[in-house]
Amino acid sequence: MGLRSTSSRYGVGVRAFHWLTVILVLSAYLLTKADRYSLYSSDADGIRRIHETLGMLVFMVVVLQLLWRLIDSPPAEQPMPRWASVAARLVRSALYTLLVAIPTTAVLGTWLVGLPITLLGFDVDPLIGEAHGLGQLIIEIHTTTGNAILWVAGGHAAAALFHHFYLRDKVLQSMAWGG
Repeated sequence: MGLRSTSSRYGVGVRAFHWLTVILVLSAYLLTKADRYSLYSSDADGIRRIHETLGMLVFMVVVLQLLWRLIDSPPAEQPMPRWASVAARLVRSALYTLLVAIPTTAVLGTWLVGLPITLLGFDVDPLIGEAHGLGQLIIEIHTTTGNAILWVAGGHAAAALFHHFYLRDKVLQSMAWGG
């Protein structure tokens, strides 16, 4: 299998971006706690730094993935009802929107409350003026979109499993490793 996609299967490049994004998003999410302010306690400083670095890596991988899409066409769509094709496009759009919105709201919210953001172990001080109330609101939006992506991605994964086990087509296999 080559780096670029074929008419029936995603290439190594797209699959690497896809699965790296999955791992990074799940890892960042699992490091969070139900209390939205817990990551900013001194006890959780190391976890917060890892969470923020993972989030920034998600953003970088997504930007690279979007750039990759400019040079690599996806495989041909599997035959399916129109509603399913539209749903697949909507979910894909929602995922990309969330993958950009989540790290963006993290940076904006954190900087607006006056805190640095961590990238690869280095603190990046706020580049915008403090507006604590707005920052807290944006952090709440970050938390909500962080939860939403799990639901949207869960639906995406469930649809792939439906295609594989019920429809028995090649949708899941086009993104899976091996075979």
